[in-house]
Amino acid sequence: MSASRPGGLVVTLGEVLVELMARERGEDGFSRPLSLTGPFPSGAPAIFIDQVARLGQPCAIAACVGDDDFGRLNVRRLAADGVGTAAVTVSTGLPTGTAFVRYRPDGGRDFVHNIAASAAGALVLGDAAYDLLDRCTHLHISGSSLSVPALAQLAEQAVARAKSHGATVSFDPNLRAGVLTGSSDSPLRRVLDAADIVLPGEDELALLDGGDSEEEVAERLVSRGASHVVVKKGRQGAVCYSRTGRTEMAALPVEEVDPTGAGDCFAAAFVTCLVQGRGDAEALAYAVAAGARAVTRQGPMEGTSTFAELDALREGPGAGPRAAYGDGRRPVARPASTRARLRSGATSVCSGHPLVIQAAVDHALEEGGAVLIEATCNQVNHRGGYTGLLPHAFRESVLQVARDAGLAEERVILGGDHLGPSPWRELPAEQAMDEAALTVDAYVRAGYEKIHIDTSMGCQGEPAQLGDEVVAARAARLVAVAERAAAEVGASPLYVIGTEVPTPGGAHHAIERLAPTTPEAVLATVEAHREAFGRQGVADAFERVVAVVAQPGVEFDLAKVVVYDPSLAAPLVAARPQLEGLVFEAHSTDYQPEPALASLVRDGFSILKVGPGLTYALREALYGLDHIARALGRPADESLIAAMEAEMLARPGYWEAYYTGSPAERYVWRHFSYSDRIRYYWPAAGPKQALEDLFGFFGDRELEEVLVSQYLPRVADRVAGGAVRPLARVLALQAVRDVLGRYSAAVVEGSRP
Repeated sequence: MSASRPGGLVVTLGEVLVELMARERGEDGFSRPLSLTGPFPSGAPAIFIDQVARLGQPCAIAACVGDDDFGRLNVRRLAADGVGTAAVTVSTGLPTGTAFVRYRPDGGRDFVHNIAASAAGALVLGDAAYDLLDRCTHLHISGSSLSVPALAQLAEQAVARAKSHGATVSFDPNLRAGVLTGSSDSPLRRVLDAADIVLPGEDELALLDGGDSEEEVAERLVSRGASHVVVKKGRQGAVCYSRTGRTEMAALPVEEVDPTGAGDCFAAAFVTCLVQGRGDAEALAYAVAAGARAVTRQGPMEGTSTFAELDALREGPGAGPRAAYGDGRRPVARPASTRARLRSGATSVCSGHPLVIQAAVDHALEEGGAVLIEATCNQVNHRGGYTGLLPHAFRESVLQVARDAGLAEERVILGGDHLGPSPWRELPAEQAMDEAALTVDAYVRAGYEKIHIDTSMGCQGEPAQLGDEVVAARAARLVAVAERAAAEVGASPLYVIGTEVPTPGGAHHAIERLAPTTPEAVLATVEAHREAFGRQGVADAFERVVAVVAQPGVEFDLAKVVVYDPSLAAPLVAARPQLEGLVFEAHSTDYQPEPALASLVRDGFSILKVGPGLTYALREALYGLDHIARALGRPADESLIAAMEAEMLARPGYWEAYYTGSPAERYVWRHFSYSDRIRYYWPAAGPKQALEDLFGFFGDRELEEVLVSQYLPRVADRVAGGAVRPLARVLALQAVRDVLGRYSAAVVEGSRP
């Protein structure tokens, strides 16, 4: 198997059900009235993908549920655990699928399913599902889905689409006796032949490929193209056959409560480990642990596990308490030390671009301090955001960069920016707030220490900007969600309240000057939030409000930057003593000169947010490298600039409403404006591949000084002096680090007594 990248997207599709279970065992089954427990979220694909999410891997599901409580129960559960649900559709005419389970005295189970005639069987692949399949690096198919002809057809289409762009495929046969066959003309055979990872139960091997021994069947599947055949043996453990040999793992001793879903958890853990680049033995060990832990919980999805929980099970009863967040690799939050860092001055890196994050980590490593990286709810949310990453996955991607660079994880502070209804403001307010609540919950559970709550924007039918009382009440409602999640994971997040006007990310019209927030406005914001927190029952959380967002009079539009003028902000700065220890958080500080940044810190704007300014500098460097590649003979039709233009024209939603003028003017704004809306397009498949191809063209070649001088003049002197190596990736990272260097110097200068 060509392992997917650690940040790769795992996707599945198929049935989402609820399960209702008989409380007692007996021979009569459902032929007489029984006491039931449930409903529990269920469905083999849903259990699988929920386990993937709990291990911190970016993932999503395409499915269909009914417009009923059962459907909402499933979607809420999947989203809360970190599964992308944008491709989950709702049928208004069919109910959510169901499974009734009863237990025989010998422990065997009998199921009564409604899949084909439910919403689950009405799944169609729409634009959202096709987008997932085009972006995924791994696709999982459950054999249970193949028992429904309509789903089997979709599964085959999905496999073909995923394989067409190099994604790998796993297949858990999950056979239903009498429903599927291994004939050459069956969906099972076609999916099996396409699968890279096959995960059968011990008793399924003969059904898959004849009656030979386990080893012969497994080796035959490997010889036909599978990279891994993993045989699940329940209490006897598991065996993995791969191109590199055979690995066996004993089962873990646990007390079985309910075996439903254990095989799906096993498969998910094994696949996730391989996707993350772990070896066969480690993947098999975690898979066995995931299956074992799953059987100790009643309910098919109730036993999905984090890495920390699996580690605790593998290490035994003396392993100590479970870790607080996500996959358990991060210690409990450090609100005291984080608050001190924020109060003394901090640069907040607001970008999801991997190269920006790499540059920020490298900069912190060299400077000897901490790095604060924040994601907005448009970038990263419980549905994936425009980066396609869920909060757990974004956190893991950042921490992986830190680990690879040698930066201690305690020097990484993660924040959520503008968390609120913004991505869903076209919906009615209650629906938008429900979505926002799921995102806030996901951020806190994933271990983000700094939470900026922003509920200032109007939703469907409301004014664009809301009054203090409504904003504060909605903010307090989201803080209550955050506090409940924090209590469950042992965290104490710090909060930032308020927002700036205009909307973050750069003004959408030409600006000449900008009025700072008035003292009266900022004091009213703080007091309204204090009262709302009290009414919501989270008064204690207000003690962890560390900053209030205020407008110091800085902004940028497409082509102009409004530089900080301390004299205009003097009345606001004079109100600081009345804020009882809160500092200001300044947004839109991008492109400010270093002296202006230092003045901002000196005047109490201790948290300086920068995002577009970093990706602008990165884009500037990448375009310079693109021109160098052209000078070295690379064909024009392979250029990065051409790829970005094609992507923006194909998907104009992120720029079309913001850039006006002639076609030539709009071209300039798309590529070169300070608003840098091109940043929304870097995560797409085309631009990502174009960037990889650009770096691949250069390889390890050191670029000539004259070319660097011509196309990357900001760094040319340091290249000539030997301070910066003229390697393509180094030069791109250096462009971002130069911006961060201005901020670091400004924080130091502005913090001087």
